[in-house]
Amino acid sequence: MQFSSSFLFETSLQAGVGAYIEDVDPDPDTDASTEFYSWGIGALLDQGDAFLVPDATLYRRTFSSNLPLFGSPLEPDFPRHSQMTYAGPWWAISLGRGAYSWGAGESGNLVVGDHISNHTGLTASFFNETFKAQLLYLFFPDVSQTGKSPRIFLAHRFEFNPAVWARISISENVMANQDGLNLQYIDPTYIYHNLFHVEQVNSIASLEADITPLPGLAFHGQFALDQFQLSSEGAATANALAFLVSGSYSWDAQKGYFTFGLEAASTDPAMYRRHHVDFLVARDLIKNQAHLRPVIIDYLGYSWGSDSKVYQARLDYLLPGKVNITSSLTIHRQGKLDYLAAHRIDSDDDDTTNNDNDPNISGPSPSGDNITERLIVGLGGTYYTDIPNLELFGQVNWIGRRTYDRPSGSASGYTDDFQILVGVTKRF
Repeated sequence: MQFSSSFLFETSLQAGVGAYIEDVDPDPDTDASTEFYSWGIGALLDQGDAFLVPDATLYRRTFSSNLPLFGSPLEPDFPRHSQMTYAGPWWAISLGRGAYSWGAGESGNLVVGDHISNHTGLTASFFNETFKAQLLYLFFPDVSQTGKSPRIFLAHRFEFNPAVWARISISENVMANQDGLNLQYIDPTYIYHNLFHVEQVNSIASLEADITPLPGLAFHGQFALDQFQLSSEGAATANALAFLVSGSYSWDAQKGYFTFGLEAASTDPAMYRRHHVDFLVARDLIKNQAHLRPVIIDYLGYSWGSDSKVYQARLDYLLPGKVNITSSLTIHRQGKLDYLAAHRIDSDDDDTTNNDNDPNISGPSPSGDNITERLIVGLGGTYYTDIPNLELFGQVNWIGRRTYDRPSGSASGYTDDFQILVGVTKRF
């Protein structure tokens, strides 16, 4: 509903299936696979605060649907997309729910990624043709059983064009515990890296660049800094850096267009991790039953998480108004520091394997002797039918996984999965 040229209201209702079905999916009282280690999950959850959903009945079925069939309950998390926006020719202020993303990465983005589709956030943007300033606040409720502090992500980002073929973006961001939050942190001009209250906040900064030197040729880069110190400082905290680089070239072919792209990304083992406040996100799957706390874990930034190397190649074809075909090949190498692992290892037999001290697992990634490797081959497309606003879409993925033993140079634990998705969209 657009009440005027300046004010827009939008909401939605999803009849989607919940990812956890009570009395069908694993029960924390009887299934040990739902528990996590004694050190918990990062700084986010202690053991017993919630239970993980290791797999869901919805995705074990050979054929499934997002419609509420097969006795599956509705997911009590609507609206997934909503907003109240007040805007003018050079500014916009919006409050609502949905996905937020900073960057043009195909495999993900380092600070805020759109793989989480139900953020609750407040954003304010001020812009002209060559400059944009954006303030972003994301709100994260406490899903633990022990009553930890809710958190808020505060960020400011500045974009500018030093030339017609280049755009530079810098951002400074902080995750903070809401309990005891100092109001000076909300000041959009405040330099968050001046905050040394480690029990209250954890900051991350980023630099991005988009360069188009020739028609059809584009380069994109991201660099994120979570923790860095010189060797002379002698601190026990491991460095935490991440980068992503990509390039693409587009050319016309008869009536359509081809685009070929390459991308590589790397995240240090300690990226997104800290012992008081980190950048892990727990999403609860049931909100209306206090005795159940099933959760899934995500990273606020890069969807593949910390301690990872990702390589991706893409080839797309677009025939405007008719068809859009995408193909991709992705390689993911995951080290030992995933979100289930402790970020501090016992290095001197003093029983310090935990999440209660500074991370001490240094890069480069992937770390450890056993590397989880994934190969994902995907093909998808959208067909725009002759019926107005009716689209058919589909996607096919083959996912292979193995464990590579670094000392011996051998691999084991081969497994794979084949996924097919089909759907239809009608707009009115």
